[in-house]
Amino acid sequence: MSQTVISSRFAWILIGLSLAAGLFGVVLFTELAQLLDLPSSWLYAVHPNLGWISVLLVIVVLFILYLHFRHQLLGRRQVIAYAVVILGMVFVTNYFVPYIWLRGHHHTAEFISVAEADALLEESDDVFVLEIDGEARAYPRNWMMVPHIAGDTVGGDEVVMTYCALTNLPQAFSSYIDGDKANLKVLSQVHNNLVMVDTNSGEMYQQITNTSPPSGKSLATRPGQRMPWRSFKTLYPEGRVFRTVDSGLLGLLDKITYKLFMLSLDSHYNGPDPLFPTLRLDDDRLPIKEQIWGINLGGEQVAYSLSYLQKTPVHNTMIGGQPVVVAWFPEFETLGVFNRHLNGRDIEVSEIDVYGNTPEGKLERLPSYPHVFWMVWSHWFPSTKIMS
Repeated sequence: MSQTVISSRFAWILIGLSLAAGLFGVVLFTELAQLLDLPSSWLYAVHPNLGWISVLLVIVVLFILYLHFRHQLLGRRQVIAYAVVILGMVFVTNYFVPYIWLRGHHHTAEFISVAEADALLEESDDVFVLEIDGEARAYPRNWMMVPHIAGDTVGGDEVVMTYCALTNLPQAFSSYIDGDKANLKVLSQVHNNLVMVDTNSGEMYQQITNTSPPSGKSLATRPGQRMPWRSFKTLYPEGRVFRTVDSGLLGLLDKITYKLFMLSLDSHYNGPDPLFPTLRLDDDRLPIKEQIWGINLGGEQVAYSLSYLQKTPVHNTMIGGQPVVVAWFPEFETLGVFNRHLNGRDIEVSEIDVYGNTPEGKLERLPSYPHVFWMVWSHWFPSTKIMS
C-alpha cells in the first residue's frame, strides 16, 4: 500500500474525529444539549479542558493542511470547507456565546435615571431591584433578557444582577469570590437554569444554587426584590435603571436574539411542558408552571404561593434555624423577606413596611427567589416545603 493511500486514510480519520469533536462542543455549549438532555456532568468536565481541546483541534487542522499540500489528498474546496467549519466551531464554543451573543455586562453596565426610564417603560413592566444602604438599582426584565448579567456598585458594594429566563429567576451576587474580583459570563444552561463562568478563575456557577458543582465554591448572594415599574419609581425615585443599547451589528444581533427568545419562551411560559425536557416533573404538589416565591436559608427551602401570601401577608416563621418574617405588600406587588432577630432577640412582627421598618426598628433584608417556576424550583430543591 502506497504512502499516499495511507496518508489519505489517516487524514480522513483525523477529519472525521475532529469534526465530531467540534460538533460535540457546539452542541454541549448551546441549547442543543438541553434538547438532547445531555448529562450536566459532561459540561462540567469539558469546559475546564476546552482551551487545550480547541488548541488540539487547530493543530489537527494545520496537520491536515500539511498532508494536503504535501500529497494533494483532498480537493481545494474540501480543505477550505473543513478548515472553516472547524475554526468556526472553535470560535462559537470559546468566544461567540459569552463575548458576542450573550455578552454580559458585569463591569460595563450603564444606568439611566428614573425619569429617563419612565419614558421607555410601561407602568406594569417587571423590574428586578437591588437596594443597599438607601441606594437602589432597577433592572427591567426585558432589558436583562439578552445580556443576563449586569453589575454595578450599589451602596458601596460591588454587586451583579443575573437573570435566567428559563427559570424566570433574578439573583444578585457579590462581585467578589473568596476575596477575588469575579467576571461572570454566560456559559450555558443545565436543567432549565443558567450556568455562568467566572472568566478570572474558570469556575462555573449554577445560578439557582449559587454554587460551583465541580468545586463546591459559592457565590455570596445579595437580597433583591421584584416589582412592577410603577412600584419602583414610587419607592425609589432617586434610583438608577440598567439600560444598555448597542448600535450597529451588535444591536441588530440583540434585537434578533430577543425576538427569538420571546418566541421560544412563549410555549415555556404558557404551554403544558418546559422548553427543554430536562426537569423532573414528578412533584405535583403545585402545577408545574405556577410561579412561586422561594426561600433558601441554612439548607432549608420553602416555597410560597401567591394565594398563601395574599391570605397571610405577614408570616413569622423559622427557616434553616433563622427567625424570618415573610411580608407581602399588595399595594406594591412585591415580597419582602427579613431577619426578625433584632437587638439581640427574636421579635414577633405584626407591622412592617416595604423597606423593613417595624415599630422596634429596621430589619435586615434576606435573599429570596421571586416568582420562579415551580417546575424548576422543585427540580433543584426536591425537599422544599410548601406554603400554599
